[in-house]
Amino acid sequence: MSQGVLRTIVIGLSAGFMLVAASASVYAIDSNNRYFAYGLGQKSCEDYLKFRDRKLDALEQQHPRFSKDELYDIVNRIVEQWIAGFLTAHNLYVSDTYNVAGKSTMDDIEARLETACRANTKEHFAEAMISVVEQLNSQRVRAESGK
Repeated sequence: MSQGVLRTIVIGLSAGFMLVAASASVYAIDSNNRYFAYGLGQKSCEDYLKFRDRKLDALEQQHPRFSKDELYDIVNRIVEQWIAGFLTAHNLYVSDTYNVAGKSTMDDIEARLETACRANTKEHFAEAMISVVEQLNSQRVRAESGK
């Protein structure tokens, strides 16, 4: 599959998330107040917290050729890329938003996600991401500075 097709698929899938995040008070996509999350968005906050706590025992057993540090680095990159895709789609599809993260770093966003997930371990990771985006919204950059 070409990079262009993959990029189109990722943007399309992320658009669904952004429809949810576009409104602070309405999270629903369908008539039953539900939406489908892809990738890491389907995982529970509990799974994310296990990763943050570096409890990757099951992965270590499945992939013995990698050290725990190597596995953590691989999973961390996957998580960061999912977050980056979510934020990029949000920036693309939400009006009056150039950069929803503003001056927040990836470390700050991950810490906010950890806090949101610790508050509700049973919710989906996508829901925690939506709550983080809502927190970030007030500090968003509305337009490119023109540099």
